Amino acid sequence: MKKIFTLVVVCFAVLNAFAQIESCPAGTNLNAIPKFPGVPSLVSGSPLQEGAVYKYNNVVTVPLNMYALVTIVDIDNAVLVGIDERDLINQSNDDRFQPQIKPDQATLTGDRRGVVTFKMTFYNTLTNLQFPLAALKFTHYDMDGTTNGSTGWFREIGCLTNEDFILTSLIPLTTLLNGGSYNQNGLLWKLFYGSTVEHDGVSSDPEVALVSRYLLASSVTFKMGYDFKKGNGGNFTSPAFRQYAAKFGCFTFLNGSPLPVKYLSFDAVVNDKTVLLKWLTTEEVNNDHFEVERSFDMNNYSNIGLVLDGFVNGANKSYQFKDNSSELQGRSIVYYRLKQFDIDGKFTYSKVLAVRLQPKANTVMQVSPNPFIENLNVRFTSTETGVAQIRIINATGQTLLSKQTTISKGYNNIQIDALSGLATGMYVAQLVMNGTVIDNQRVIKNPF
Repeated sequence: MKKIFTLVVVCFAVLNAFAQIESCPAGTNLNAIPKFPGVPSLVSGSPLQEGAVYKYNNVVTVPLNMYALVTIVDIDNAVLVGIDERDLINQSNDDRFQPQIKPDQATLTGDRRGVVTFKMTFYNTLTNLQFPLAALKFTHYDMDGTTNGSTGWFREIGCLTNEDFILTSLIPLTTLLNGGSYNQNGLLWKLFYGSTVEHDGVSSDPEVALVSRYLLASSVTFKMGYDFKKGNGGNFTSPAFRQYAAKFGCFTFLNGSPLPVKYLSFDAVVNDKTVLLKWLTTEEVNNDHFEVERSFDMNNYSNIGLVLDGFVNGANKSYQFKDNSSELQGRSIVYYRLKQFDIDGKFTYSKVLAVRLQPKANTVMQVSPNPFIENLNVRFTSTETGVAQIRIINATGQTLLSKQTTISKGYNNIQIDALSGLATGMYVAQLVMNGTVIDNQRVIKNPF
């Protein structure tokens, strides 16, 4: 069986559905959709090993030419058999990034989990600079497996990081299991377990599909792997490989109903131990209200407030909630999530937002110039390596610009360019490190 990871840009409908087809609306320029034809070239490192970097040329040709670099970030308890298997029979399948992965043991004799971590980064061919893609969606299809005796299994797993939100199917109800979150190499990962029931063929069944979205990103890091539990089924002969695939394209789910709320942003601003939560929605269908939930350990959440309605902001709707509870005193990090209720009582959760109340030692940022006209320099000293994200947020809580970059231990300087188009007024520059909001500073945009 072929196992599918799918990256989706544009034309993505709803995950509540009974069937799926790959199609694009009339007038869609297919040359603007990233593709991975042929076999990528190795540009550095040893083939199929950690640290290897592969290059695809001409992944996008309109409105500009782009190439993609695929980095093998990490291999844990697994073997990467092939970086991309060509499909000469079905030309559309050859547009996928199709790695082959297997366990690192021929026979699994005990509980074991293995993954391969990939990072896809997109570049403007003309400038060789990373090129951010808006509203990037990543869909992992066909997350299934098989049982091993009555208490064991061999199933696929998927891990996501730095996403805006995650969706699973409601109609039919998903068979995926949320494995919670964990930190690794400075990143906060979300783990999902696949079904222990096989789905025939290259399944696109919604109940074994997982979707995440990224507001603005020039790269996506994800894990593909397996989870084995011996149970009472005895030893398990490992497959020669499991095939995965990543693809950009237009996807439509049939016979589904729209999700009640689509989020554009969910951010926080900290001021004197008070946390102001702000979120923007782009679409609402049968939305009744939001509940705000808070946690100090990412496991136990409590309801701390009710938000019945927001304010119309152009084509969007903005919401706010202020948490000034005494429980925040003495805390370093707090976690929030939104519980959105439909008018029929059904509910869904937003992403989890991690907010640092006390900046880590030596990580308070300095932003200059302030006021600014076109550029901002964000300087800070970090006690660890990882990924930093600088967000420019307007007064309604909308993230207007986001720049993500790898940071090193010690002094870091990130420059934010092309801000001349912002309207004159006050904004918030926000520093996010390894998924946690570290610091916020007010900045003023001058016209000249």
